[in-house]
Amino acid sequence: MGELWDKLTELSDSNMYPFHMPGHKRNPDSCMNTGFLFDHDITEIDDFDNLHDAKDILYNCQSRANSLYKAGETFFLVNGSTCGVLSAVSAVTGDGDTILVARNCHKSLYHAAYLRNLELEYLYPRNVNGFDFCGAVEPKDVEDALSHDRAIKAVFITSPTYEGVYSDIKAIADIVHSYGIPLIVDEAHGAHLGIAKGMPQGAIAGGADLVIHSLHKTLPCVTQTALLHVNGDIVDRDRLKRFLKIYQSSSPSYLLMASIDDCISYMSNSGDSWSNNLLHYHESILDAANKLTHLRVADYKIVDDPCKIVISCKNTSINGNQLYDLLRLKYGLQPEMACDTYVLMIITGMDTQEGIDRLIEALEGIDAFIKSKAPVSDDSIQSKRQIAVRHMTIRAAWDSDQEYTFLDAAAGRVSGDFINLYPPGIPIIVPGEVISKEIIKTIKDSLADGLNVQGITEEKQVRVVKWGK
Repeated sequence: MGELWDKLTELSDSNMYPFHMPGHKRNPDSCMNTGFLFDHDITEIDDFDNLHDAKDILYNCQSRANSLYKAGETFFLVNGSTCGVLSAVSAVTGDGDTILVARNCHKSLYHAAYLRNLELEYLYPRNVNGFDFCGAVEPKDVEDALSHDRAIKAVFITSPTYEGVYSDIKAIADIVHSYGIPLIVDEAHGAHLGIAKGMPQGAIAGGADLVIHSLHKTLPCVTQTALLHVNGDIVDRDRLKRFLKIYQSSSPSYLLMASIDDCISYMSNSGDSWSNNLLHYHESILDAANKLTHLRVADYKIVDDPCKIVISCKNTSINGNQLYDLLRLKYGLQPEMACDTYVLMIITGMDTQEGIDRLIEALEGIDAFIKSKAPVSDDSIQSKRQIAVRHMTIRAAWDSDQEYTFLDAAAGRVSGDFINLYPPGIPIIVPGEVISKEIIKTIKDSLADGLNVQGITEEKQVRVVKWGK
């Protein structure tokens, strides 16, 4: 076997437990028919339909998915949710249009803005009280923005957020539709919503016009599998299909599509059992967290989604990166991601009780040896939120003549590239925005905390637009 396969086998044979994507959790008892590779890998041959003009078996597969999610129409995506975001945005905008977006959207939204040369107007969700991550998009903020800019052609928000916060999709959809424009919801982390007993309703039931789901994030499906749903008659479906042909591979993997269909069948038949497992695991973690002294696990008052376990070490003697390392290296638990003051773990109905018990034991062990320290006020955290000044569009900046400059010398320069924390891929600064001293400090603080900052070289240089451009 090749080096990568050997490395994957080494991980599979180890004691490292996955509290991260994909949602099948490498569980051999999941619904997937593991073990098939070359013997099942085909292209568009007779009797197997064509994803880009589905009329037979793939049409039936997509129809089954649509029956589960109860949307107007559902499409398989083999290029991940990124493909769905690009297609959805492109279908409802023209070159140079303006759309209203939440600033905490995934970088694929910004890539769509580049491709369509869009002007972006931003919604800035406030941080959740007591935690350092973005909360919900407020309907009133959407109303205010649309009433002040009638040129806006569409609204794009993320719900659930990476940390599991829901926005009021029904209220936002009603507002957006009153202006006669579509609402796109990146529900990549919410493929489990509305399809099993005990799961909250999602953006489809809320009335969003376009909804994107990453099946692999929380459901038993292999990485890169996703769905795009369309509702109502605001969106031109022929135009949407045209862009799907552009952004999807012309050789879609039948292994990925088979995994999607297998996942749909599993959730149709066993979704309630999956949901019961998830809710039981979530409740047991929260029950144990109530006994902790220093660490804090976000409950349903903070994080809506049962798949997300946010462990805050804010105001303790360790930071998020140190907590991440402890969980991984001492306890053999692989988190999803770390930020300055918290770690994110993903659980699903495919987890095992043994894995959940190990997490609880780890939290109790870590909590026993760390200490608390004087709290930092949430007001000071909120005041650190940076709103960059836009100098030019993303496309104009990205396509301009550029050069590298050291981060310390970048104040006042126009960014030529994205700088983001990954995961989750939310930008600190976007091409075309002016790099301020405050933003430089945010970047340096993130680097000092050991976070994964993309868009900066090892020599601490960033790309900027050349002077005079």
